[in-house]
Amino acid sequence: MKSKTVSEISRIFLDYFKEKGHTIVPSSSLLPAGDPTLLFTTAGMVQFKPLFTGAVDLPYTRATSVQKCLRTTDLENVGKTERHCTFFEMLGNFSFGDYFKEEAIEYALDCSVNYLGFPKEKIWVSVYENDDESEKIWIAKGIPLERITRLGKKDNFWGPAGDSGACGPCSELYLDRGPEKGFPDCGTKNTCRPGCDCDRYLEFWNIVFNQFNQDTEGNLHPLKQTGIDTGSGLERMALLLQKVDSVYDTDELRKIITQVEAVSGKKYAEDTKVPFRVITDHIRSVLFAISDGIFPDRTGRGYVIRRLIRRAVLFARRLNLTKPFLFELVKPVIEIYQDRYPDLKKHSASIERTLFSEEELFLKTLELGLQKIEELVAKTKALGKNTFSGKDSFLLYGTYGFPPEMTEEIVAEQGLTFDRIGFEEELEKDRQFSRDTWKANKGSLLTGIKIDRTEFLGYETLEAESEIASAFLENKQVASLSEGQSGILVFKASPFYPEGGGQIGDTGFIRKQNGIFKVLDTQKENDVILHIGTVLSGSFSSGEKARLEVEKDRREKLRFHHSGTHLLNGALRSLLGPHVLQKGSIVSPEYLRFDFSHPAPLSGEEIRKIESWVNESISESIRVETKLLPIEEAKKTGAVAAFDEKYGDSVRVLQMGNRSLEFCGGTHVSNTQEIGYFLIKKESSPGAGNRRIEAVAGPVVIETFQARFAELTEASQNLNLKIRESLGQEGSPLLIQTHIPDPDEIRNLFEQKSAKAVAELRDLSEKLSLELEETQAKYLKEKKTRESRDFESNPEILKSVLDQGKFIGSVKIVSAIFDSKDAKSLKGLSDNLKVKEKELIAVLASKNVEDASIVVTCSNSLAGKKVHCGELVKAACEVLGGKGGGKPDMAQGGGKEKEKIQQAVELAVSMAIKGLNGEN
Repeated sequence: MKSKTVSEISRIFLDYFKEKGHTIVPSSSLLPAGDPTLLFTTAGMVQFKPLFTGAVDLPYTRATSVQKCLRTTDLENVGKTERHCTFFEMLGNFSFGDYFKEEAIEYALDCSVNYLGFPKEKIWVSVYENDDESEKIWIAKGIPLERITRLGKKDNFWGPAGDSGACGPCSELYLDRGPEKGFPDCGTKNTCRPGCDCDRYLEFWNIVFNQFNQDTEGNLHPLKQTGIDTGSGLERMALLLQKVDSVYDTDELRKIITQVEAVSGKKYAEDTKVPFRVITDHIRSVLFAISDGIFPDRTGRGYVIRRLIRRAVLFARRLNLTKPFLFELVKPVIEIYQDRYPDLKKHSASIERTLFSEEELFLKTLELGLQKIEELVAKTKALGKNTFSGKDSFLLYGTYGFPPEMTEEIVAEQGLTFDRIGFEEELEKDRQFSRDTWKANKGSLLTGIKIDRTEFLGYETLEAESEIASAFLENKQVASLSEGQSGILVFKASPFYPEGGGQIGDTGFIRKQNGIFKVLDTQKENDVILHIGTVLSGSFSSGEKARLEVEKDRREKLRFHHSGTHLLNGALRSLLGPHVLQKGSIVSPEYLRFDFSHPAPLSGEEIRKIESWVNESISESIRVETKLLPIEEAKKTGAVAAFDEKYGDSVRVLQMGNRSLEFCGGTHVSNTQEIGYFLIKKESSPGAGNRRIEAVAGPVVIETFQARFAELTEASQNLNLKIRESLGQEGSPLLIQTHIPDPDEIRNLFEQKSAKAVAELRDLSEKLSLELEETQAKYLKEKKTRESRDFESNPEILKSVLDQGKFIGSVKIVSAIFDSKDAKSLKGLSDNLKVKEKELIAVLASKNVEDASIVVTCSNSLAGKKVHCGELVKAACEVLGGKGGGKPDMAQGGGKEKEKIQQAVELAVSMAIKGLNGEN
């Protein structure tokens, strides 16, 4: 085999399938579009899921792609094995109701042997355990039976990606790498074949024969059209074609390793390969994820990215890398991939900034956390236990920032199991715990402090050195706080913003030589700032100096939301009137909430105008200016004051051009453009005469729209699928055809149009939501109409009802009770019954969810002469506790006592018989 670079392999694959009539489709985002069940794009077929199920019209019937993917299912193996990666590129060719098994097998073998250069004599194949057809095709294509093995569902049944979607049996191609790659006993037993856990037979191509659609309950339904979903890992393909032992020795990953060598000053060797591989893999994952707008966070996708960053930083310790370094790899890695993924370069600065901030934050506690985990492991073993407690793992998570999965990996190396249930219990306790409880017991907390106020430095800087004025433990003033103790530190000066004006308090770290204090919250009493937290190491005593460091990213998000709140207040007063007064406010890193006086709910149009007003103010790049003025002079400026704030002799006045002028001591952007975007998520009422707006600002706006359109995509595809399945071709006019933007399109729209993107995407999401509601209503109406029509004219139902009837003379009386049928359907059925019998009396009823319905009809020759349908229904409805009546030939009614439906029908039938017998 001739060695080929990764780029060459990719190009050969795409060109081959293009020649076979496939449309080359670009890689989709790592953020899946329209599939909330997936955290990331995990396979090449993810973007094609709706094409397989038939939820959308087909833009093509053949496609090929190279898809960026992210999986963390085997994360603990990354770095330790030859081929495990979290980020990888998947080569794929797809058929949607076009070709199936024979062509897919032919393409796989032809491309592998004649274009990529695999030796045919070394190719082995696996097929699903009962797939005789595939086995015959492989033999016909030149793969002998002895090189074909059958495997069960675990190995040879794939999918779906996520909780639902297309799936089916598969057939895989393996390359025999020789007996030297097998386990020691594989050669002696001579039983080694594909499916063995050794490295001799390495799978490099997987053909999935999509035949089923799995629903969210796990049930398999036959697809209306079969399909082909091929997956071939590019890195693994390169490993085989370049004849190297590991994916990390392929040309592109080896370039990253070279960069890690340059940054670390260490050589990639047998004793260092694990950390090198972990860093090489994880930098790709986080770089591509952040480029796609997936940022480190405390939950969801962001949590996975944060975990990968922290795992890379942890393993970097083995290379003596103790300072932020991942950000230095960004540009070199982008150079490797920018030809295939040109968008990487334009996000380079954002990726670097994010990585540096995340590394810096974790490094503040990493060393102490490692020391702590050693102590806890030793304590666990000393007690004779083999399980690392949930309480200890939560301590590492909450105090030192160790993700539980990382702790689990570390303690496993020490032979300990991980108490996941115990960890979750501790996490739940923490969620219910409020740090505000100190307020209820503070009493004379500050008695004896020698300062009247803490000088706030946080407008100009996020880091400063200051002297400790006092320390508190359990609400009592103490000389010092020691390692492991949770309490309060007071400084003469501080950059930490204490909760006030709606803005929640800062978090961060306080450091001195041989000592770290983690600040979990910042509050104030009068003008004294209280730093609430835990001593991670050393001790902190009054009179000592320490360095105070505010968590930067969190403060930045607070600035976005606080400045956004001021613009929102300005918009409300400008557009609704000067009667608007602030009644409450919360400014957090995740969102803002603003309560204000206003007598009525806001209309959709008012919300759009307010939102646009704020976004226009952001896009106008208004300088944010502050002045510290005597209170009386400040009042003369006309600045708006918050209703519940107490102001001293001097007040800070914050102005944003002619858009906002308020008293405010909070932290803000220096220019409105820094906020980026603003979106109102919800409008409600917290009480009479007041309204409440919840909104987001900054990058969270993009994430909010991506999540919203993912839900709309899934909902529209599911509805389209229901329409196709229930109504067939007749349902085509009902199908939702409106284009729904994917995550990449949403990000690009914001980059191109900035503030205007919010209005456009809001309008589109509202339009789609309305379209979904209307289409759902039309679909249910049409479905009900069809079901009624099918019910009314169903030959089997007509025959069954007539067969169970009885003749009274020449007149046939029929009765039946159905489930969940309306009066119209019962009337339609009775009309069709009358066509079958010349003289007929029909008593038809339905037991519904909340009540019962009854319809009585008769032939015209009987109406009013021998029976009166209105009288029969009236009597039957009295039994049901309801009312009814009608004409001599047709009447209907119902009642709530549905359990008496049989009794009501029998009464109507008996009255009809009496009428026919002349007994009335």
